[in-house]
Amino acid sequence: MKPADLLILGIVFGALFIYYLIKLIHTYKLKRQAKTSKRAERVAQKYLEQQGYTILSIQQRVPIITKVDGRSYQNHVKADFIVKKGEQKYVADVKTGAQVQRPTSADIRRQLLEYYLIYQTDGVLLVDMENKKIHTIEFQLKLPDSRKKLLSYLIAMAFGALLVLILVKGGLIA
Repeated sequence: MKPADLLILGIVFGALFIYYLIKLIHTYKLKRQAKTSKRAERVAQKYLEQQGYTILSIQQRVPIITKVDGRSYQNHVKADFIVKKGEQKYVADVKTGAQVQRPTSADIRRQLLEYYLIYQTDGVLLVDMENKKIHTIEFQLKLPDSRKKLLSYLIAMAFGALLVLILVKGGLIA
């Protein structure tokens, strides 16, 4: 075996070693994050009950089907808690770490809006376990109203018909 061959083998094995080391570190971080999340959820359950919320369900899964080009894909959405306080029902999401710094960030907002639309509760609670705080998140949706478009088309069409009628009656169009 020539020295150049050993160099190539060393580069290949070194690259594989680095790849598996990065993968191992990533897996370790994910496991540690999952452990932290589970621990925070257990503490959050007690905290929510102390704050007067009744736990209705934990990790309730709602199946969803997404169609892409006519092909169906099954998934599910799973919120941390469904809770009730008084007559109000909420979906509660527990957050820890840097995630709670900006509850209006796009990722968190999308997740909470998804929960709000799927679980159809009165509101969403963001449970900040870093600071032991419960944020009530409300959404005011202004969805485009297709009836307004139809009305504007009908008004434009009526105006055009009236204009043609005036021109015909006035003798401008024979």
